[in-house]
Amino acid sequence: MSNYKKKFLKQKGQVAVIITILIACLLGAVALVIDVGSLYQKRGFFQNVADSAALAGVQELPESPDSAVLTAVDYAARNNVDIAYDCRDYTSEDVEISSTLSTDDTIKVTLSNREAPLYFARIFGEDTVSLGASATAMVGSPSQMFGVVPWAAIVPEGTNWAYWLQQVVGDDMIISGDMDQSDFYAWDTTDHPGGWNQRYRDRIIYGYSSPLSVGDTIYARDINIAQTINATNTRVGVWDPFYDIVEYDDYLGILRLIKDDTQFVIVPLIYEIRNPRWPEETEILAFTPFVLVGIEGHGNRRRVVGRFINQAIIINESDIGAVDLTGIKVIRLVR
Repeated sequence: MSNYKKKFLKQKGQVAVIITILIACLLGAVALVIDVGSLYQKRGFFQNVADSAALAGVQELPESPDSAVLTAVDYAARNNVDIAYDCRDYTSEDVEISSTLSTDDTIKVTLSNREAPLYFARIFGEDTVSLGASATAMVGSPSQMFGVVPWAAIVPEGTNWAYWLQQVVGDDMIISGDMDQSDFYAWDTTDHPGGWNQRYRDRIIYGYSSPLSVGDTIYARDINIAQTINATNTRVGVWDPFYDIVEYDDYLGILRLIKDDTQFVIVPLIYEIRNPRWPEETEILAFTPFVLVGIEGHGNRRRVVGRFINQAIIINESDIGAVDLTGIKVIRLVR
């Protein structure tokens, strides 16, 4: 055999070795990419479950820490993630209730040592890897309210508004042009009459676009019922039964919102004024959740009927403080 052929065969053998090494490296890279991608996806899944479980559980706070723990555990189980739970004392090592701005207003869900399978990396002797995730959620009351409708509930002068509100929750409340019958005033942020009617109509339909806070000054007056009826019908569209929107919690003994609906509104509370025929300056005492029930009567005797409820969870981007008695809560992930 000639030296040329020997050299060629030698080089051919070297190329085969290099190709074999390259294929092994390529397979290792493929294994790394596929397994890393799989682990990233699995880690994201665990994080989503932790986030969702924390947000589900925090809705029970601060009233019922035990229910908050159970709800978080149950929500994770629905997503095929088990969390150890001791039904004897309603506790879980992986779900912690704590206090941030007020008592029992924070929940932390921890998913630790969760096994995730490996695929191509098994050729290197590794079958699984341990992953984890955690999420912390908090409940509070918003410092500012957006989307408030232009009806102010009338609190009798000299009455503690929180006590008064507790007594009327669930009762039919009347929005009417007859001030001897109405439980509400119309309100605006100015006493200037120009454009009042248009602003009133738009704010029934869309809510007030700027933020409002407890203590802000507004101007209250009597209600134009014809305009109120028309704007309310435009806002609501199709009316739902009250108990399709609200549920009664037997454990807590409260009415709470369960469905985001155009019949749900936020109204301010104010003390009654002397002469509602003209805009009169007053101050916002609090905000409270209110659900429109329907429109009753005929002609000039038509009226809008609604009911105060104890609790509603809303989306609000403003700062939050300790949960107060208004019944409006904001939940947030704070991890």
